[in-house]
Amino acid sequence: MNIRNDTGDDRRDELPDALRWQLRAMRRDEPPGRDLWPGIAERIQAQPRQVAPQRPRWLAPVAMAATLALAVGVVGFWRTGGNTPTNPGAPRGPQASLVQLEAQGMARQYQAALIEVGSGRPPAELQPAFDELDRNAALILDALARDPDSRLLLEQLRKTYARRLALAQRLAYA
Repeated sequence: MNIRNDTGDDRRDELPDALRWQLRAMRRDEPPGRDLWPGIAERIQAQPRQVAPQRPRWLAPVAMAATLALAVGVVGFWRTGGNTPTNPGAPRGPQASLVQLEAQGMARQYQAALIEVGSGRPPAELQPAFDELDRNAALILDALARDPDSRLLLEQLRKTYARRLALAQRLAYA
């Protein structure tokens, strides 16, 4: 063992053999006096287990049905080219921009999803939120009619529809 003293010179200090043997004798690995496992197992069993809450079983079939309805709606929209009897005022063929066609498809998907959720009439305290979201969607659709190539407006419409649908789902599944 090298020890540096205050004077800066190195000198080798060796412990006497007797002291070294005494230090080694102090360290002893001893097994516990009794078996500890039964006490540990008992404490583990005594602790209440925390189980993560399971999702409702009906949620998966409802989600699959909504996805299927959405897929059927999209296929139907693309087959008709966006011209549906329920939307006669929509621009047809090459006159409609891609953003307008997406907005129309999104509106149909949103209506289909609302029918699927079937939330009915919202309570009076939530009616202003529903009305505001519907008003915002109408304003965005009007703005899209003036600026048919605005991806920003399309994204805002998607967000508004998503919020409105989420609120309706929360109401329906509550």
